[in-house]
Amino acid sequence: MEKITFKTQIKLKKYINKIQTIAFCSLITFIFLIVSLEFLEWVIKFSFWDSTLGVLYLSLNMFEKFITLWLLGVPLYLIKIIFQKK
Repeated sequence: MEKITFKTQIKLKKYINKIQTIAFCSLITFIFLIVSLEFLEWVIKFSFWDSTLGVLYLSLNMFEKFITLWLLGVPLYLIKIIFQKK
């Protein structure tokens, strides 16, 4: 079995940190999405759960829901990277 070097450990920590950051961004995006959907339901009597997207979301298993939420965080993470470089 190959020994894990110090450089490999640093790279792994860097990638794990990025994954956690994207997950946090997806949580923020999901919260804003839920708030906006609730606002739509209140203002124009729109129901997310009765539409096609609601049925699709309910049909996903837990792993697929986590992947979907993680993918929601990618655009916010890219925006974060752009603002950090400026």
